[in-house]
Amino acid sequence: MSLKGFWRSLLHWPVRWLTRFEIIVDESVQGLKGSDHVVYVMRSVSNADLLVAQRALRAAGLPDPTQPLLLNGNEYARVMYLDQTDQHSAQQAIKDFEQLLNAHQQDRSLAVSLVPVGLFWGRQAGQERRQGRTMIADVDNPGHWRKFWLVLFSGRHILVRGSRPVQLQEMAEQRGSTKHLAHKLARVARVHFVRMRHAVAGPKMTERAVVIQDLLDTPALRQAIADEAKSKKQTEAQARKTAEKYLHEIAANYNDTLVRLLDRFMTWCWSRIYNGIHVDGGERIRELAQAGHEVIYVPCHRSHMDYLLLSYVIYKEGLVPPHIAAGVNLDFFPAGPIFRRGGAFFIRRSFKGNKLYSTVFREYLNRLFQKGYPVEYFTEGGRSRTGRLLPPKTGMVAMTIQGMLRGQQRPISLVPVYLGYEHVMEVGTYLKELKGKSKEKESVWQVLSSLRHLRNFGQGYVSFGDPINLGDTLDKLQPNWRESITLGAEEPSRPQWLTPTVNVLADEIMCRINNAAALNSINLSALAILSSEHHALTREELIGQLDLYTDILRHVPYSKDAYIPDQTGAELWELAKRHDKFVVEADTMGELIRLDGTTAIAMTYYRNNIIHMVIVPAIVAAYAMGHKRFGIAGLQALIKQLQPLLRDELFLSHPEQDIELWVAALLEHYVQIGLLTNEQDCVYGVPARDSQRYFQLVLLARSASETLQRYAIVLELLQQAQPISRSDLEQHAVTLAERLSAIHGVNAPEFFDRKVLTTLVATIKREGYISVNTDGMLLADARVGLFSDAIDVLLEPTVLQTIRQSVQQLLMQADTSTSE
Repeated sequence: MSLKGFWRSLLHWPVRWLTRFEIIVDESVQGLKGSDHVVYVMRSVSNADLLVAQRALRAAGLPDPTQPLLLNGNEYARVMYLDQTDQHSAQQAIKDFEQLLNAHQQDRSLAVSLVPVGLFWGRQAGQERRQGRTMIADVDNPGHWRKFWLVLFSGRHILVRGSRPVQLQEMAEQRGSTKHLAHKLARVARVHFVRMRHAVAGPKMTERAVVIQDLLDTPALRQAIADEAKSKKQTEAQARKTAEKYLHEIAANYNDTLVRLLDRFMTWCWSRIYNGIHVDGGERIRELAQAGHEVIYVPCHRSHMDYLLLSYVIYKEGLVPPHIAAGVNLDFFPAGPIFRRGGAFFIRRSFKGNKLYSTVFREYLNRLFQKGYPVEYFTEGGRSRTGRLLPPKTGMVAMTIQGMLRGQQRPISLVPVYLGYEHVMEVGTYLKELKGKSKEKESVWQVLSSLRHLRNFGQGYVSFGDPINLGDTLDKLQPNWRESITLGAEEPSRPQWLTPTVNVLADEIMCRINNAAALNSINLSALAILSSEHHALTREELIGQLDLYTDILRHVPYSKDAYIPDQTGAELWELAKRHDKFVVEADTMGELIRLDGTTAIAMTYYRNNIIHMVIVPAIVAAYAMGHKRFGIAGLQALIKQLQPLLRDELFLSHPEQDIELWVAALLEHYVQIGLLTNEQDCVYGVPARDSQRYFQLVLLARSASETLQRYAIVLELLQQAQPISRSDLEQHAVTLAERLSAIHGVNAPEFFDRKVLTTLVATIKREGYISVNTDGMLLADARVGLFSDAIDVLLEPTVLQTIRQSVQQLLMQADTSTSE
């Protein structure tokens, strides 16, 4: 036995008793399970590292790193060490690389995979070296005594990270000597480990007080302080003190020890609150971080749980948690200090008119980008009270682009994130606020009150959407954007193209969030029952409808990133039933499932999480119900006409040129499953009225009824009331929607939400359906009548009659009031 083997045997049981690990390997590494042709590259020569790696890799189904690799009767090293503090090991690694490359050049059938394996004890980033301080120990090569203490104090929190393998056969086929290739491979591997550490632990930390003082001395802030002193007629010392106060209010105080403790607490907490967390797209963000990108997470905002859940999932994906832009309303004791140490930095709801605060915040954010900290902010600005995505607030996106204009060297990628829940704890509060109750100020008592009602919240969903490479996107939207870059620390001027570019980018973020949406038992059940008369279905009807939704969205997917559950309709209903959101009544004929009044309103929240995914399939069904027999051309033309309205309201991601193919695919699938019939000359028809498929077609069509009714109200007003002021149009639309809601039982708060109707009017105006006369009054284009008639056909006759009669009555009242 060699000396190294002796020490490994001696340390085996102590290390095993004192250590616990998590292992994360990329999907491409998982494909190597069962293969013996695997070689590992590790950062440092450490028996403790090797013993932990041995257990972790064997648990992952990969070869034992302590066993040699046999190729054609020859023995090769299984592990190569790139420890630059140990010249012998580094040189030996080069020789081992060279031997393996020679073997591949001699035998083209060999296919050994080289897998980088990193071990992180406690995921400590380390501290930046400051003047006057001694050199901080190397966190990757800590020495024997430091490693001893790491095993004792960080041994229960080890991450083993296996990243994408390198195929040695591909390397061997490159031109050049094997020695040159071996040196190249070693250099690439060293860079890889540096990036891996940055991705897992983040950049080296700087004390908060030092960060604040450094920022106060930047040219941009010195100029802002001078301007503040001049405008407020005070000394620069007083203005500097104000800026320092702002920085203390804003700046995070990240602490990796607290993050480790929170990880353990949240693991315990989630196991009791949720049945599980479904995560999609983790590989995506690991690749970005490993490639050296500045990763900015831009999630939707459903709940205060979002902050904790997303950071927890990112940490469990083997990455450093982001610095999070949180509302200053959350900076209350004791939550505020905890959030700060978890990476939160605080932002005021509005700082319009406060130039000094704006500059301070922008400088702080830019420092995070420059240092390479991942960042998270919510583009909606606040939590959605209706379950739909809110129109984006563009301030943080603009600051991100301005960070690019400061000469940011690392590529920046925006990662849209969809967050979904089977139960949101604040839904009851949201309903009260929508009814007019003032928003309660966050406090420790409010948190304790929420915790008092903790129960099982079902499944949580975190989906990382298609990333947006900011540099590539700016190249497409504004090819000359690099001309606006200002190198150095000075704040760049605000280019004219910034605002329109930011608006386009913000909308794209929201569309990609919706692309990553997740269906679940609650939002699907809510969609089905809320589409039924009197909000009630039999068990068989509900299960059939759940099967229909999942079948359509599996065969004609909304997007490649959307999550569709594998369960059957019956299994989904059993999952939904556990949450006690539905009233289940049984009689001799079977079970009846219904929603009570207040519960029905609450369930619109969950339905609205996914309404964008079913709106076009539902409009196709409504078109079929309205026409009974129809051709494809008219349907495609109508949905093309509706596309801008749907995009602005629901952040529908499909461009107009994709509509024809989407509609054709839906019709083809509807025919295959019997939801429609296909007669000669490509004429489509509905199934027999007494069939189950006809009933399902009706329910599917009703999923779009509220949206179409809102469009019909505005278009009818434009026809009947012109000329009309924009404010009158919006107010009349709200009044009519409220009346329609009362008469036909539409229990969705967003149905008569003025913000939704304002967005609709703005889109109709932008699309040229409305012109403005010299008096500033709105006039309807000739196409409005045709558009209105096309939508009217899709509505149920009683609803259409109510809309027309109510419009006439409202306008008569308005005329009478004006004449008086």
